Amino acid sequence: MAAWTKDELDRINAQTYFTVGATLADGTTPKTVDIWSVPVGDRIFIRSFHGTEGKWYGPALESGRGRISSGGVEKAVRFVAVDPEDEETNTAVDASFLEKYADSQYSVTMSTEPVRRNTLEVVPED
Repeated sequence: MAAWTKDELDRINAQTYFTVGATLADGTTPKTVDIWSVPVGDRIFIRSFHGTEGKWYGPALESGRGRISSGGVEKAVRFVAVDPEDEETNTAVDASFLEKYADSQYSVTMSTEPVRRNTLEVVPED
């Protein structure tokens, strides 16, 4: 499995926003949105505030593929759903949202249910 380089992680994690777009079944990536992303070790996670109603989240779940751009890093990626019962990973992602976005009132919303169940790991393509 491919991994993020230290330089990529540093550049992405220094940014407030992360541009994400899901690749549709026809191979296009028509809609991109700017969302928050957080690091947990050498991994990157995102969450959908609106769940499957979000314009990017449903297609990301369906195809498992997309593109990201942040801090000058542009990559084809895979989206891997995090099991809502994976307490260790979800707790670490919660803490990362609360730390990285501490200045925002939305950090608490992004680190609790029902948003918490909409967690995806973003994995660079091989």
